[in-house]
Amino acid sequence: MPMIVTAGLVVAGLAPALTAADDWQVMNRNTAVVRPGLAFTTDPKAARIDFRTFDFNGFLLGDGSWQVSSPVTHRGLLCGTYEVGVRFGIGSPGCTDVTWLSEPMYIGSRRQCNESTVDHVGGETTPRLGSQLPSITCVERVLRCAGNCK
Repeated sequence: MPMIVTAGLVVAGLAPALTAADDWQVMNRNTAVVRPGLAFTTDPKAARIDFRTFDFNGFLLGDGSWQVSSPVTHRGLLCGTYEVGVRFGIGSPGCTDVTWLSEPMYIGSRRQCNESTVDHVGGETTPRLGSQLPSITCVERVLRCAGNCK
């Protein structure tokens, strides 16, 4: 009987997604120029930079805390599992020649089906980014998918 319940959950898209690292494919990459936040402070730990495009937005604080929000639309009826990641870098104006400070950091997996749009929101604290905040000029959103990706 447990197999029937599990199969039903998978069909409904409610079961957790188990995805091997090799199954991921990058669907999209978008870059944004960062701008100083509106915080008026001389404390480097309280400094803030913001980023916003049509595809994603978020911030990075002086203590290394960051957050990103990105709507992701799944095309098709069969399910795919999506992850949104970000990485920060130092580059020329317009972010055309960027030295990235890390690989993308992903905020978690979301299984999507049936032409759905889901807001992926999350973040973490990466202290080394906080110490590099004054020189960070660019952020890249990486959208990856496993399963039925379109």
